[in-house]
Amino acid sequence: MRRILILFVDGVGLGLDDPDTNPFVAANTPNLTMLMSGHKLVSEQIAFSDSYSSFVPTDACMGVDGIPQSATGQAAIMAGINVPSYIGKHWGPKPSGEIRELLRRDNILKTISRSNRSVMLANAYPPSFFKHLQSGRRLPSSIQFAFQTTGARFFTIEDLRAGQALASDFTGEGWRSYLGFEDIPILSLHEAGKRLALLAQETDLFLFDYWQTDIVGHRGSMNVAIDTIERLDAVIGGIIASWSETDGLIVIVSDHGNLEDKTTRRHTCNKVPVLLFGDGHSGVASAINDLTDIAPALIEYLG
Repeated sequence: MRRILILFVDGVGLGLDDPDTNPFVAANTPNLTMLMSGHKLVSEQIAFSDSYSSFVPTDACMGVDGIPQSATGQAAIMAGINVPSYIGKHWGPKPSGEIRELLRRDNILKTISRSNRSVMLANAYPPSFFKHLQSGRRLPSSIQFAFQTTGARFFTIEDLRAGQALASDFTGEGWRSYLGFEDIPILSLHEAGKRLALLAQETDLFLFDYWQTDIVGHRGSMNVAIDTIERLDAVIGGIIASWSETDGLIVIVSDHGNLEDKTTRRHTCNKVPVLLFGDGHSGVASAINDLTDIAPALIEYLG
């Protein structure tokens, strides 16, 4: 049976081939370079598919003026609808009532779960997340809201302790240093990638939401950006080491540009990368042009 692991990486576009402005060019990324078949993750790179992987520069603007935002970009990925066009603008970071209604009506996670196939959001959330969510002081992201429509539960600190979920920073270090949970097990970046891949093999669609890239794009220095990318690359190395073609398809995707251009702290209008490897990657890649194409292509892949 086919399965999918989606690694959603917030705020990553395709920037210039310039190590002074683009941390993806300056960083040491052997695993991303392997997935890119030796090519750079830059705006000049055209789409390709080979025997191992596929790459698609993907339109995040979708014909709507303005700078792409998280709520509409993520909703377009989840729902397969041109959400910015539907509401008349790019919107974010959290989904409006109109966007939530679109996601409530249908999205890839809901569609797959209705087919009696399993869907999981791999992130573990701390007690404060649930407290603020229930009180209304925190709105879910578009991805989180889409997951809520399936009726499945968010993973908790107990799941993280049991090794059934991952921390948002992959390793769990933040749960100790920032949240004060001293008993959280710490993983290496490579181990985190391996765990993500192994857990995904038990689920039809397994999604991990990594948002640190967008935060660093807004606030971090070039050195912090390079470190963040190299940490992500190490996680991807762990995934690659634990995933064979027969395990299914892996999709790495983003919602808008940001981290790839350190001359600005704002989002960008750059195309975003969609990287695919594993079973059937080239067929899925051939169906993708903009963010609205991702959900239909993946639903068709799962049959």
